[in-house]
Parts: sequence; C-alpha cells; structure tokens
Amino acid sequence: MELKEKNDIFLLRKSAIKEASNQNWERAKQINLAILNQQKNNIETLNRLGIAYIKLGQKQNAIKCFSHVIKISPNNIISQKNLQKLHLAGDKKISNTIDKKYLVNDSSKSINLKFELNNKTSSLDNEIGAGDSLIIKHKEDSISIYKDKILLNVIKHTIAKRISKLIKLGNKYSCTVIGSNEKYIRVNIKEIFKSESTINIISFPEYLKPDYKVLSLNQNINHIYDSTTEGSEK
Repeated sequence: MELKEKNDIFLLRKSAIKEASNQNWERAKQINLAILNQQKNNIETLNRLGIAYIKLGQKQNAIKCFSHVIKISPNNIISQKNLQKLHLAGDKKISNTIDKKYLVNDSSKSINLKFELNNKTSSLDNEIGAGDSLIIKHKEDSISIYKDKILLNVIKHTIAKRISKLIKLGNKYSCTVIGSNEKYIRVNIKEIFKSESTINIISFPEYLKPDYKVLSLNQNINHIYDSTTEGSEK
C-alpha cells in the first residue's frame, strides 16, 4: 500500500511540474492539491501550489500556502521571498511569467536536470523561483550555473561536457528554473541556437537520458523525473 502511494505521489509530482512548465496553472493547482491530500505538509508541493496561486491571481491563497510552509520550515527561502514579494506588491499584479518556449521539452533539444545547490547560495538577494533565467558558463569539461553573479554549482558530467563542447562550436542554450527548494534546483536546459558546424549533431540524444541517480563528480544531479520520493520534504 505504501509503495503504491509513493508511486502515485511520484506520478502526480511529475504531472504538476509538467503542467507548470506549460503554464497550465489551473491544472497545476489541482494536481498539487491532490498531492497535499496525501501529504499535507509537503513543502515543495506547497511552494509549487503557492506559485500556481500567484499565476492565477489568487494572492490570499498564495499567502496562506507560503505562510504554512514558514510554520513548518521557518528558514524556507522560497516561501520567505515569495511572501515578501506578495506583501510588497499590495494590490498590484505580480509579474513572474514563465516563457513557454523555454520549458516545452523537445526530446532532442531540451533536457530537465536536478542538481544540488552550492552551500554559498544563501547570499542570493532574490529567491530562485520558477521562470528565472540562469546563466551557463562553460569550461573544457564542465559548465557552471549562475544566478546573476552568484555561482549555484559546477556540473562535471557527460551532459555538461557535451553542452560545453557544443557551445564552443557555436550553439547557444537557455537555462530556466522549473522548481527549487533549499537544497536542490530543477532546470530546463534548451538549445536556442544551432550553429552551422553542429547542424548534424543532436544536443541531447536519448542515450544521455537513462534512469541514473548520481551523475556529477562533484554534486548530485538527476534527470528530473528519476526520484520517486521527495525525501525530507514530506
């Protein structure tokens, strides 16, 4: 019975992220509510629901979600920053739109990744929220992910090496946040420009997307839908 519940939560979580990625906020709201029916104190789900409420213009419901997270986890940065943003906005509409073109997943041009945050990211002035654009800087065998000028982490894996090589050959990639908590961040990396020299090279062939757990040499990084639980966030 417990195994079935975990599987149900995994599928619902996957659907919630997909609907948010496609900006189907009403559907995302309903799915996150369904998860909370089984795990009422799931912090990541509450934060996702709060963001969905913001997108739907339901500010009071968003405030309730983020306030509930603060009661469970007083130091939760995502909820703290969103509450601050909501209170500062007053009656004004909060603009935090995710550009759909950055999140729709073309299996050959886009990949969703989950990686551990650098422990120095507490210096961020603003929360890392869904829709934020991050910066990719490449080196010989790695890529570094930045929020403004703050390093989130360095990824050293086959995927990172491939992206680095293709950038050197002229390709360009966007990196967009689709979810985060205090420890991890989920991003969509998407090919947005292909150079003439890489015209016959696929950015993300299927063999790069197995069911792996730990990919990086220096931090945990997962394909976004590999994990079957949300760990301590229940």
